[in-house]
Amino acid sequence: MKKLHIFSLWDRPLAAMFKELLNNEGVDCLLRNEQLFSALGEIPFTECYPELWVIDDEVYPRAKTLLGHWLAKQDLASANWICPVCKEQLEGQFDACWSCGSPRNK
Repeated sequence: MKKLHIFSLWDRPLAAMFKELLNNEGVDCLLRNEQLFSALGEIPFTECYPELWVIDDEVYPRAKTLLGHWLAKQDLASANWICPVCKEQLEGQFDACWSCGSPRNK
């Protein structure tokens, strides 16, 4: 069993989502420290971070590649962008310009 990724305390839902995505791809994995956030203050906060572990070492490289692609998509989606039509500056969560309605070029 190998540790694939450590998430921040606020990314617990994201950790669960990636676990399900990997399971759907046939990669058995385990989410550790999922409920330890309630112990903050009693134990060091770094011990409370959710950790995604791959059970089978042989599929670890595939799982790392899949997770890397998904995390890259998350980063791209959260990046600010400029509308190609009206040049309005928009936050990353928008897929279309709020000013002119043009779609985001991805």
